[in-house]
Amino acid sequence: MGQDLQEQIRTRAYQIWLDEGQPEGADLRHWLQASDELAGDDNHETLQELFDEDDREDEVKRIREPQPAKSRPASPVPAVDMTTGREPAQRKIRQTEGP
Repeated sequence: MGQDLQEQIRTRAYQIWLDEGQPEGADLRHWLQASDELAGDDNHETLQELFDEDDREDEVKRIREPQPAKSRPASPVPAVDMTTGREPAQRKIRQTEGP
């Protein structure tokens, strides 16, 4: 019985791998997904359906959460020139030869 279940999981994981375009490094995820599906723990046919359901749950939570009170926008800051109190240097920059 254990061998038969392992073979079913392997076959389903392979099918998931093919359906997703044969991505590298996803073998463990495919194996676990197939195992869950065959155990009846998964009500979603695809991983995208699971993501979609999670997004819907997030949207419901966002709608139900109280929204923070809208604050008044801050008044614009006036343009200010900062100075040191000294006159700016009028020194001429010498032209040098560069590399």
